[in-house]
Amino acid sequence: MFLIAVAVAVSAVPEGLPVAVTVILAVGVERLAKKKGVVRKMLAAETLGSTTVILTDKTGTLTEAKLSLSAILPASDEQDSEKELITAALLNTDVVLENPNAPIGEWRLSGRPLETAIVQAAGQKGIKLHDFEKQHKIIDRIPFNSTNKYSVTTARNSNGNFSVMLGAPEIILGFCETEEDGKKQILKIIDSRAKSGERLLGVARRNGTHDDKSQYSFLGLLAFRDPIRPSVKSAIERMTASGVQTVVVTGDHNGTATFVARELGLLNRNQLVITGSELEGMTHRDLIKRLKNIAVFARVSPEQKVQILNLYKEQGEIVAVTGDGVNDGPALKAADIGVAVGAGSEVAKAAADLILMDNNFETLVAAIEEGRRIIANIRKVIVYLLSNAMHEIFLIGGSLLAGLALPINALQILFVNFFSDSFPAISYAFETESDVHARTKRGARAIIDAESKILILFIGFIGSAVLLLLYLALTKFGFPDAIVRTFIFSSFSLYSLIVAFSFRSLHRRIGTYSIFSNHLLTISVCFGIGLTLAAVYAPFLQRILKTSALPPIWLLGVFIFAFINILLVEIVKWRFRLRRA
Repeated sequence: MFLIAVAVAVSAVPEGLPVAVTVILAVGVERLAKKKGVVRKMLAAETLGSTTVILTDKTGTLTEAKLSLSAILPASDEQDSEKELITAALLNTDVVLENPNAPIGEWRLSGRPLETAIVQAAGQKGIKLHDFEKQHKIIDRIPFNSTNKYSVTTARNSNGNFSVMLGAPEIILGFCETEEDGKKQILKIIDSRAKSGERLLGVARRNGTHDDKSQYSFLGLLAFRDPIRPSVKSAIERMTASGVQTVVVTGDHNGTATFVARELGLLNRNQLVITGSELEGMTHRDLIKRLKNIAVFARVSPEQKVQILNLYKEQGEIVAVTGDGVNDGPALKAADIGVAVGAGSEVAKAAADLILMDNNFETLVAAIEEGRRIIANIRKVIVYLLSNAMHEIFLIGGSLLAGLALPINALQILFVNFFSDSFPAISYAFETESDVHARTKRGARAIIDAESKILILFIGFIGSAVLLLLYLALTKFGFPDAIVRTFIFSSFSLYSLIVAFSFRSLHRRIGTYSIFSNHLLTISVCFGIGLTLAAVYAPFLQRILKTSALPPIWLLGVFIFAFINILLVEIVKWRFRLRRA
């Protein structure tokens, strides 16, 4: 009874599973690092593979973050109005110029892309940052944040104190003395240029400090262009084809965001663009109803970004969120996968699960694809090891019910579990699979899906039933007991090794992929076959494992049984393919 209990316990536990899963995750994380994606938590690599929605920022992720000033649009027609506008904007920059004596085109600037573009444009107008800082003493500064959408700097020069506002034009206009007709005209210009893909900033100035009650004077607009990354469109198409929805969530003007989304193929006739102000006026029910058709959320606050994230999570979606600023921290923390860009703040990086060192959306797509490959490989390992475990349990259980002696002993089970199963299972970590997209499009998120369960139970039961019938028949016909038991042990061990090639894909036919392309798996199987033959023919192992040398005809039967089981696996996979067709 003790030996039987040990045999059943050993057969029920796939000892190689924890090691194999750990290796798969580690290899996946290493692959991601080579693609410029740093995973801060190993399990996040697997969660990436379940992602169904990406809430992505625009600047620096979808675009190159190489902003250039495309137009200076002063509100006044006076001669020096352009220079006054760019000078006022320069006051609101926080940029370090490392080589002020170099030509403008060779300047090395550190700071936000928008602000470095202003510094370069000012330099081209003859306003050098180094000289400008000497002429102006900063008294107070209110930094830009995603809630206010503007920054304010109070400074002193030879003419006294003055304040400058820089930020979202429609917000800046609310602080300015502007006639209604003039304001409408400015908003019309903003809307028109934003729809052409430009990003606009408004600039306003007044004498005194920001706390004074007098209103600002609107100086004009600065228009910037930020090229879309060339590889992003194809990356989004890959994600869409594999069932992942990409949604742009940005604080930028809805016209700019709409232009980018349309260029990337995210907007069609049925999809919507929702602004932060519209979001405030919508009920929870309306939002849920429209959620699937929304492609862009524009002019949203950090709080609204978290609200949008929670809406998707309520619908059962697995959400990845990108961000770079301090204000993105709550959304990154609340997301299933928080993704920070390498150029982002330390707060964003600390809250994130994945850091894109090259700030590129394509790296996020590659990370999701790698995550799906990790899930696929974990699924293979589980199906492979658990089907073998079921094989052992049914074989031992069937022998007990039939009143027969155990066909394999505890040491032989341990031998199979450690030497036949474990090495091929670990080799699946280095598996690459070409049908990742096709499977994820069906939306199966569970590691053990319905098809995996059928493979585990069906293959385990049928294989063990065939082997048990062979054991009964060979015993009944009076063949030597030692030879029969060795045959059963060898058949089970060889089957466990050779069937690993069939489980390289749980969906594709074995002949449709190169069987031996996973060199580590081939080596593992060959090593296991060598050890099994040694267990049968090496005298010292015969004594330990209680085996006997098999005649050649029996050894041929061992290999025939292994190939019969591969045929069973392929039949099950074929039935799955028919059902999906």
